[in-house]
Amino acid sequence: MQDQSGHVVVVKSKKPNTKGSSNRTGSKNAPKMLVYEALATLNRDFEQTLRDLNQLEELCIFPHRWQRKFVKTWRATLEETRAWASFEVLEVLHRIEEREWVRFGRIRQRAEKQSESDGIVAPSESTQPKTRRSG
Repeated sequence: MQDQSGHVVVVKSKKPNTKGSSNRTGSKNAPKMLVYEALATLNRDFEQTLRDLNQLEELCIFPHRWQRKFVKTWRATLEETRAWASFEVLEVLHRIEEREWVRFGRIRQRAEKQSESDGIVAPSESTQPKTRRSG
């Protein structure tokens, strides 16, 4: 949509956020795969920006020493921002993975206990058939 001056305007929906709709501030149920993919894309795009900056530098469009110093500062700022963003996302992912590790460990332990009480014993190394190794 455009306003009277011809600028593009983003119109937000006035529809209230319902339980089933996604929330832009963060969904606790966002598929982890999508988060990992987004982080990879973010890092790839930072890398591309750094390559583009290097290309501009190689084209010698910054003839003055003060300009080259700015390029060095820009590069450091981009690297710092990338590291900070990755760190923050990985901190969140670490907490999620840790919770899931504990949760699935408990599920596995319950399943093992249930199997034992039902008289089903999980195969151990000594009860599994040995395979021949070619040597």
